[in-house]
Amino acid sequence: MTEFPDEELPRRLDAAEAALARSEHRWFGRVTLLAALATGLTLLLPWTYTRRYGLSVWQLGIETQPTLALTCLAGIAATVVALTLKPGTGAQVAAGVTAVVALCCLVLGWRVTNLETLDDTWAGPGPTFTIATSVVWLLAAAAQLVAQNNKPAEPDQAAVARAITRLRRTR
Repeated sequence: MTEFPDEELPRRLDAAEAALARSEHRWFGRVTLLAALATGLTLLLPWTYTRRYGLSVWQLGIETQPTLALTCLAGIAATVVALTLKPGTGAQVAAGVTAVVALCCLVLGWRVTNLETLDDTWAGPGPTFTIATSVVWLLAAAAQLVAQNNKPAEPDQAAVARAITRLRRTR
């Protein structure tokens, strides 16, 4: 009896392909999660510098942009959901939501850099870092979507049958 009978080889092949898809899905999910966390951490940077009443005040991104903070939290939650789901339609939907939220963070960060300056107010480094990390987050989510959308073509059944017949003859 051979080491791989006709019934065992396709099962092992399917299991190996599923394991490869899961590891690829987890890798992209982890990269997307790290990019989301980096974007969230930029809210702890100074966003505005204000001189009021003779005092110099640095305001953090969480203080000046609470909507962006909530958007980042929603994106991190969507990324975690995409990471916990098995590869498939649900994970693709969660990765799509993550990409949309990353795009929203990018737009909100860009909007803050283009605000008209008030008297004695200067922009800090926070919005610039948010834009950079949001771009990375958006690219990671897009890569995750592209990787999950990669469906191999169905094998030619006639060619598979010929290969099995040829392998049986060589025994």
